Amino acid sequence: MRPIESAKANTVLPKAGTSIRIAESIKPPSQCEGFFVKKEYISNRRPGEIAEYAGWVAGAGGDVWWIRHGDGTIGAYEFTEIFDV
Repeated sequence: MRPIESAKANTVLPKAGTSIRIAESIKPPSQCEGFFVKKEYISNRRPGEIAEYAGWVAGAGGDVWWIRHGDGTIGAYEFTEIFDV
C-alpha cells in the first residue's frame, strides 16, 4: 500500500517529508473557516501540486494537515484533499 493511502487506511498520520499530491479540486477559502489557522495558510492552498507532508494541525483530530509546497510555503489541507504521488 502507498504511504498516504496506508496512513489513511490505518488511521495514522504519515511520516513528515512524505511526498504527496494535492487534489485538483480543493475547497475554496470560504469553506475552510473551520480550520482555525492563520489566513495565510488558507490562501497558500494550491490544487494539483506535488508537495510534502509536514505535520498535522493540532485540535483538528488529524483531519487537517500541514503541507509544505516546493517553494517552502505551508498550506493547510483536509486529509481528503491529499493523495499519493
